[in-house]
Amino acid sequence: MNRVLFNFDNKILDQIHNSSLELLKETGVRFPNKEALDIFKLHGFKTHGDMVFFLWKDIEKALTTVPETFELHARNRDNSFVLGDDSYRMAPGYGPPFIIENSGEMRPAMLDDTKKFCKLVQTSKALDFNSSIVAQPNDVPAETAHLDMLLSTMLLTDKPLMGSTSSKTCAQDSLEMAQIIWGNIDKPIMLNLVDSLSPLQYAEEMVDSLLVYSRAKQPLIIHSSCSMGSSGPITLAGSLVISNACTLAGICLTQLVNPGTPIVYGLGGSPTDMKTGGYVNASPEDAKHTAIVTALGKYYHIPCRSQGALTEAFELNYQAGMESSMMLTTAALSGAHVSLHACGTYGSMLAMSFEKFLADEDLCNAIKTLMKPVEFSEDAFAMDMIKKLGTSGNYLIEPHTAKRCRSEFYIPDLNIRAIHSKWLKMEPRQMDQRASQLLEKRLSAYEKPDIDPSVETELIKYVEIKKGQ
Repeated sequence: MNRVLFNFDNKILDQIHNSSLELLKETGVRFPNKEALDIFKLHGFKTHGDMVFFLWKDIEKALTTVPETFELHARNRDNSFVLGDDSYRMAPGYGPPFIIENSGEMRPAMLDDTKKFCKLVQTSKALDFNSSIVAQPNDVPAETAHLDMLLSTMLLTDKPLMGSTSSKTCAQDSLEMAQIIWGNIDKPIMLNLVDSLSPLQYAEEMVDSLLVYSRAKQPLIIHSSCSMGSSGPITLAGSLVISNACTLAGICLTQLVNPGTPIVYGLGGSPTDMKTGGYVNASPEDAKHTAIVTALGKYYHIPCRSQGALTEAFELNYQAGMESSMMLTTAALSGAHVSLHACGTYGSMLAMSFEKFLADEDLCNAIKTLMKPVEFSEDAFAMDMIKKLGTSGNYLIEPHTAKRCRSEFYIPDLNIRAIHSKWLKMEPRQMDQRASQLLEKRLSAYEKPDIDPSVETELIKYVEIKKGQ
């Protein structure tokens, strides 16, 4: 299925690419990491201090070794999936340190919140895998929080997962815990997000993580973005060039370390609020970046990542629905392969909400239904039935209708479909309150997926030893 929202002339994509190459050659990208710099020097790259300079042939060579598709394997084989085909894969929020309650109160996220989100991911019909930081817990030490989050997602879900990229140690721990489950890791089992810094640089810990996962040939989302008008050019074209250059530089390093390392291409950009200097999320400009990243991903023949159901809002109101729908629908119809932040985020990815998580699931499921090809089989045309009924029009009692009535149409969990008089009597009518009721049902119905007891014991023991318990 060809999903295209915006048609970008190849001449425009060529211009973005060539301008990025010009920037890489003349300005370079900062890699404040001795190990990475040594790798670049070993392969004959020009460096000056922490700055690395790239020639077009370096980028072209790297792009030829990146696979166009790859399978991400889950603990439960039924939940494995391919990235880079026509499918659109989704994960929940990534990184918020706060929780927003229905009252509007914002509080620090706790480990128990992380576990609840893991249970929702496991039971979700919309989400395909879990984020590594679905909510950053504040009640455990920051230096070992990744262990608690990894253990939660490994035990409470059997869908594909993401590793931690917070530091070299976090990345190594992620792989070692994965080895307890899979043994020798010889296939993609852990997707990992590496974000650059704008303008034109990577943080040392991100480079460390990139090196660890590349050596293990584990897939990496290489993502770059800027705040337009502050950490990058104010124009969309300028922001695309500076972010694309940074992403290409990161991809190049992965292929120098281990050619064939699976990559997901990522690029974004959001306006700076010129009144406050703040970061603005889920804007039309943000959505345009989402559309263009998919075009560039196809241009480079690499699976691409986009943003998800983002919003600046702090409650389940029209703004939250409008902005989330714009972002997620743009990604889907443009052809994105994967979205983070697909469920649950509020306020520029600052906080998670259980109620918005469930509302976003309805949005995700509606979009996945929208993307399904229309069936044009002989049974779908139903010509014999149409001829038989003629002008009677009573299709409701036909076997054809009965056979399909439970699966033909999308049925939301939270959206109201009722006449006005029934709506007036409905209690509760507000979506956030209905979502709270659904949350209780989902969590009470949760069943922990099977795992070998010896593997579970070993995972718990690993975390306890690492935490010094």
